[in-house]
Amino acid sequence: MTFPPEFSHPVAVDSLVPDKPRRVRIAATDAECAALARRFDLQSLSGLTADLSVTRLSESNIIKVEGEIGAEVVQTCVVSLQGVPAEIKTHLDTYFTEDGKEGFDDDLPPDAAMEEEFPDTVMQNGQLDLGELVAQYLALELDPYPRAPGVSLAAQMTGNGGDNPNRPFHILKNLKTDDDE
Repeated sequence: MTFPPEFSHPVAVDSLVPDKPRRVRIAATDAECAALARRFDLQSLSGLTADLSVTRLSESNIIKVEGEIGAEVVQTCVVSLQGVPAEIKTHLDTYFTEDGKEGFDDDLPPDAAMEEEFPDTVMQNGQLDLGELVAQYLALELDPYPRAPGVSLAAQMTGNGGDNPNRPFHILKNLKTDDDE
């Protein structure tokens, strides 16, 4: 089952003129940013924009997409759970064939089961969805383990534990007798 993308900006592949780049600037609305923030488990996402160039290469069925992506995100610190703001700026550069295959790795055998389980959401029915492509590249730029400045797991554990008499090993230590040594 597939769901419609939160940030959709389709371009008809048939409308692309060979060797004539089409400049496209897209910006996510507040509602689209909120939906993408939920999808990527972010505290917030704002200012998602992309300046792209879409080109059909001459005498081929290859489509090149390149450009710049920018956004402001707030992720959750994996240690303290506080917000970790970050500015995302990245370059996108990829190729598609008109049948929707990204890249050109013909050496790898096609995995039909994976294609059925995870259908292509960027290229469907002769439409290249630039919004979904930008969303996927944004996801690749997110820090998988964001940490707030100055936060360490060891300090967090020591700070929360201390000499609390209810800690399990503290209780076991008190049960130890002189005969046990």
